[in-house]
Amino acid sequence: MYEIITLNHENLSVIKTIADKHNIFVCGTNTFNALYNYEKYPLKNRKLAIRNMLVFLQYVDTLLTDKSTITISAHKIRDVFTGAKYRVYIDILAELEIITRVPYADGKFYDYGETKRYCQYRIHNRYILDKVCLVIAPKDRPTKLISDKKYPAKFEKTIRDTKCNYSEAIKDEFYNYVLTGMPENKLRIRLSRLFALSNDRYIKQGEKVDRVYHSFSNLSKISRKHLHIDNKGFHDIDIKNCQPLLLCYLLRQLNMSVDDNYILDCENGNVYERFITKERDRDNVKTELYSAIYFDFKAKEPIADEFKNTYPATYQSLQILDCDPVTLASKLQNIEASVFNGLKPKKSKYYFTLFDAIYFSDSGDIQDLVKQLQDSFAIYCISPKLSITCK
Repeated sequence: MYEIITLNHENLSVIKTIADKHNIFVCGTNTFNALYNYEKYPLKNRKLAIRNMLVFLQYVDTLLTDKSTITISAHKIRDVFTGAKYRVYIDILAELEIITRVPYADGKFYDYGETKRYCQYRIHNRYILDKVCLVIAPKDRPTKLISDKKYPAKFEKTIRDTKCNYSEAIKDEFYNYVLTGMPENKLRIRLSRLFALSNDRYIKQGEKVDRVYHSFSNLSKISRKHLHIDNKGFHDIDIKNCQPLLLCYLLRQLNMSVDDNYILDCENGNVYERFITKERDRDNVKTELYSAIYFDFKAKEPIADEFKNTYPATYQSLQILDCDPVTLASKLQNIEASVFNGLKPKKSKYYFTLFDAIYFSDSGDIQDLVKQLQDSFAIYCISPKLSITCK
């Protein structure tokens, strides 16, 4: 019924046999044994009940970050555990000390009023720290696409029909895990997001912004490079320092002050490099700038003070924007969406956008897509620096 593969160096060769006709899950060894041996499921079909549990835990992994608590809507739980007994599954997960519903600080478990808080769940260390294994099951139905509205036909077909070389993606993710020393919990999360591709695919627009999210949105760069269609990989174009550059776009659009050296650094893709120190590498700089400048203005953070000294006029404009109830993050993401959602590769049979990047199947589209992007920013006399990758 299930093939269980312990994830280690010795078994990487076994993983080469995984094909698209399978559903793949990553799960803690002890967690899977607890689910497999449980005898009081609300379904007579234990195989289906166990699969429901694996699908739900896979979804949980896609939500996890560094915190051990997440919020999940009752609607999503009912989607996975169909029928009237969906609450029983949550009780079983609590009984097995995997996931437990917990109250908020005010003692409430949920609030469907103006604040609209979904139930909050704590993920137990028993699950987080469990040694991972792969669970492979026969696929019982073809992949379908679930979308909230109609999208361009090429886009929909790409999200639905793109395949992944799972064996190579697993191998690369595992080697990255070993080389970087990342926690095993993070490896499980990355693999769960990858294996979600073996289930139904989705496309949806963000609730608060115009960004389009889909089944490839949460994939790591390592996993994403193994996507292919018609046995070919995707070419891609993205904008270097895109969020900083979008701030130039916004300030020019609003006729607000922006430093000439800020615009120049954005156009050259050098903004992050301005803040690198012996103690802070590029990744740290990017995280800190997003946290204190682009996604949430925090004037008291050290890097915000450095930003002020480097780009004083831009910083002053940010102070003014911070008084607006609409967040800067929302403004920048909506500009990004207005640029990338409208891109249309003419020769490619397949394409998808991914926030500040576009992936497409025909290299003959490169020149035209570059022009489309350049024209979008030329409105405000901005010249983006593009990164182009050909497969």
